Amino acid sequence: MKSILFADDTVLVQSDNNLKKLLNSVNHEMTKVMDWLTANKLSLNTCKTKYMLITSKHVSTASFVINVNGNRIERTLTYKYLGVLVDEKLTLKEHCKQLCSTISKYVGVMYKVKHYVNNQALRMLYHSLINSRAHYGIIAWGRAASCHLQPISVVLNRVMRCLNTDKLLTNKVTTIYKMQKIIQLKDIYNLEMSKFMYKYTTSQLPATFHNYFKLITDVHSYNTRQIKTRQFALTKARSNSGAKMMKYSAIDIWSKIPPAIKNKTCLALFLAEYKKYVLLSY
Repeated sequence: MKSILFADDTVLVQSDNNLKKLLNSVNHEMTKVMDWLTANKLSLNTCKTKYMLITSKHVSTASFVINVNGNRIERTLTYKYLGVLVDEKLTLKEHCKQLCSTISKYVGVMYKVKHYVNNQALRMLYHSLINSRAHYGIIAWGRAASCHLQPISVVLNRVMRCLNTDKLLTNKVTTIYKMQKIIQLKDIYNLEMSKFMYKYTTSQLPATFHNYFKLITDVHSYNTRQIKTRQFALTKARSNSGAKMMKYSAIDIWSKIPPAIKNKTCLALFLAEYKKYVLLSY
């Protein structure tokens, strides 16, 4: 069983292709966990402990029960971990739905106060209340299906119309984005993925990610143009859902960025130039 710890949150992960074997393995490992807690004079709050069975297969899970010291652990279909609402099918539908609802509330606030404050104050409200939420964890939930992301894009377009001061451009949302120097949702996702790739190529990420991607420079040691531009070996995913995985989508996004932007000397310059590059396409 693998443990993932962050601050005071602890996640235990166990996987198996056979449901019955997985159940036996989890219950066996939880016995070890309880023995360790007892030995270290710690206790487990079973009321706050939940488990999620993540699978894409249509199998009966009624018999899947986890018991700890005679107490049954509650099963949940969704769980918020580090601010991202994860569901058992990993569709991220619930997170997108909740985010859309949250942003809609703030949009209503902006429309109410727009007649009492200037555009600069409105932009501050947008960046503090909405833009920060649109950016947070988008690397994880930004790969959701377009039907789940579309409502968020629609709400963000409403924000742009609220920020618009030129009534002649009311129906040209992309023009408003460009004038406000704000990028759309799909480009926020690409920006954050590109930011991750820039940090990876400049060795600014933890050692955990060192072998996540396969660099062309790992294949040979010749001084080619691909090495200088930090290109990656592109591989094809087996399915459409697999293509959304970071090791495929991130490389695809990175490969479309001009070398002049990739080779910026610092992250701040890279982000500034990449944003300009995106805005020019609007």
